[in-house]
Amino acid sequence: MHICRFTLNADPAASPRLGLMDGEIVRDVTAATDLLPPLRWPLAPGDQLIANLAMLRPRMAELAQDAAPIARGDVTLLSPVANPGKFVCGAGNWAHHGAPLGMMGFMGKAASANAGEGGGVQIAWPDRVTLHEPELAIIIGMTCRNVGEGEALDYVAGYACALDTTMQRDREDYAFCKSFDTFGTLGPCLVTADEIADPGALAYTFLVNDDLRGQRSFADLTGSPAQLVAFASTAMTLHPGDIVLSGAADVGPVAVGDVMRLEIAGLGRLVVPVQLSPAARAG
Repeated sequence: MHICRFTLNADPAASPRLGLMDGEIVRDVTAATDLLPPLRWPLAPGDQLIANLAMLRPRMAELAQDAAPIARGDVTLLSPVANPGKFVCGAGNWAHHGAPLGMMGFMGKAASANAGEGGGVQIAWPDRVTLHEPELAIIIGMTCRNVGEGEALDYVAGYACALDTTMQRDREDYAFCKSFDTFGTLGPCLVTADEIADPGALAYTFLVNDDLRGQRSFADLTGSPAQLVAFASTAMTLHPGDIVLSGAADVGPVAVGDVMRLEIAGLGRLVVPVQLSPAARAG
């Protein structure tokens, strides 16, 4: 399944909808969320829809059969994960980084950075350099801790294209530089794990405007998707909806007015404009 969240361009103030994507078509399956159990305090950690995805999928497929097709151009795509608990960002995870232990570990990103392509990347500090980082998002589907590499992908709900946007670091911590609103862009949809036999075999093409900035295979990661999940789980409990990012190989500047385009065969096309935030500070 290719699961998305969206609003209709004709009614942007309405509540987000749940959809299934088929190429350039979206089918509304929001009624499937009626099956979700009621929430009471204290809430369980994680994203409720992702935690119940296996139960919802048959109803989503049933609804899609009769749902009217909606053109992708008529919707604004949101992050396919509504409530990630955390972003776990791989660091030094490509062969050319030459990290002594294969990868340097992880950096963090605030969950409030979560965004979809429809909101664009919003630059709040235009006097500083902002960097693109095209990556693979691994979306956790079940709570796990201390899992082995061989079983790690069993805990994955699916995968998505990701832009791990980062303000160029000066004296700040990396977690701060990565955590501006909209700096964690996912989409266009969550492709469920059963459709991706080997996430390490995926490859991406990344452009800024018409300039090719990167074309690589995730087979060149020094920590594979399974190793990333397993390694992260040795340090922290992972919950449904948590996002593990692959780490970036192609890092470079973007500016207001640019359009970033990330394509991963099997996962789709993520097109994100770079815009000035309404809350941008003066230079």
